[in-house]
Amino acid sequence: MALPLVVDQMSSYRNPTEDDIRLARHAIAQDEEAIRALDAEIRMVMVQLEQLRLRKRQHLENIHQSRSLITLARRIPSELLAAIVEISAASGWTRAPLVASQVCSAWRKATEHPRVWSYLYVDCGVGDPLAKTRLWLSKVLHAPLHITLEVPTDAPTIDVVLSALLRYCTQWSSLAIRTQDSVQLSSILSRMRRPLPHLTQLDYVAGWDTRAGDLIDFSALHNATALCRLDIEQPNPPHWNVPFNVTTLHLKLTATRLNLSSVTASRWTGMLENLPRLRHLTLVGSMDYRYEADTARVVELPRLESLIFTVSPDVLGVLDNMRVPALRKLRLRCNDAQHTSTSVLPRLLESASQLQLLELYNVDIPREELQRCFTLLPHLGDLRLHDSDITDDELQLLHGSDGLCPSLTRLDVRWCVHLTGTALVNLVRSRVHMEKSMEEVTAINCLHVKEKDVLALAELTTCRLMMRNMDDYCRDGGCCLNERYRQRMRLRHGIALGERNSPLSRIIL
Repeated sequence: MALPLVVDQMSSYRNPTEDDIRLARHAIAQDEEAIRALDAEIRMVMVQLEQLRLRKRQHLENIHQSRSLITLARRIPSELLAAIVEISAASGWTRAPLVASQVCSAWRKATEHPRVWSYLYVDCGVGDPLAKTRLWLSKVLHAPLHITLEVPTDAPTIDVVLSALLRYCTQWSSLAIRTQDSVQLSSILSRMRRPLPHLTQLDYVAGWDTRAGDLIDFSALHNATALCRLDIEQPNPPHWNVPFNVTTLHLKLTATRLNLSSVTASRWTGMLENLPRLRHLTLVGSMDYRYEADTARVVELPRLESLIFTVSPDVLGVLDNMRVPALRKLRLRCNDAQHTSTSVLPRLLESASQLQLLELYNVDIPREELQRCFTLLPHLGDLRLHDSDITDDELQLLHGSDGLCPSLTRLDVRWCVHLTGTALVNLVRSRVHMEKSMEEVTAINCLHVKEKDVLALAELTTCRLMMRNMDDYCRDGGCCLNERYRQRMRLRHGIALGERNSPLSRIIL
């Protein structure tokens, strides 16, 4: 409601009289009194508002407490929460237990499980590594220990950290050491002369090595009776003076400016001679490495079942120094952009008649020797060729019951520009009535394999046009995504692909 204006009651606005002045002063007094009354009323309303806000906060706090009682962390057993933290730590986030302990009481209770603290990462060049080590060891109790040590060149704390860790040496399950050179590594290993009954895996990275290779003292690891896996990254193949009962060796060669990038036959055979129980061998090296055949010595690995080489074409020459009678899986990969041809494979296969899987990635066999390779592989069940010069004539060697490789059931060809789809169809058709017929054919980015060939293959067997899910080497490189072709196939044959009884349902897109 609008208040009356004093101006309307005055006789003169410009020249007020005495009565006008008294009227104005009276109006001012009335308004001031009204303001004081309104201020009092506002204070009362503010008190009521604050009371309402207080009641609202109480309700919000009750809601928060009620929700905390039914939160997922409270409903999940602490053992499962502990498993989540342990998985996080095992995947590389070693601070996971420390962070989880600061979330809430449920997560804090989960971190009371000793296995949560099993993964210890210590950088001896950062912070207080001894304090961190003692904290983890105080929490781990009797759980297994997976230790990673980062040791820079000047690391005065490494001795005290090792002393603390060695008190728990019977709990070591895996040990990873990252050092600058093999001398430093030998110094660390020499301290480990206590029993290591549960140590199953040793990983180490040495930043540089001498040309001849410093002899690493592994004698202390004789106390690691359960040691079965070695993961090594250094410029040269390791040089050790004691035999190991290791069954798995993963060796990554990293070239440096201080080293000539070469693999000598003598050092390679010397390394393998001390691994009589080796079953799985992986060698990864940059394209700078070369092979030096300084000896004709041959080492036999009677138990080796799996062999993976990802190296330069020249380094494949080390295969001449190996005999592998029990080999089941062989994967040879060259990432060199140039086409790679090798003749060492037939000589290796002479001692590997039990081979069941052969993968050649950018490695081609001279045509005159390919037939010899097929002759040596009576048990081959899975053949994978990437960027191979194989032709229809060579594929015809596998035709029918009288063909070579009678156990072949899976064929994977990619970027094979000389191979036609008709040859693939004829191969599968010739083996339809054999005891071991073709179960699956993969054809990706093969120039002369047309859509009609894919449809014909689907009438006979499973036809794959995409990479495998698990062990496909091309997955990281992305060279065989084949997305556009697969998309066109879906658009053209979408309905038929989804029908259960349709032959096209055997096309894997």
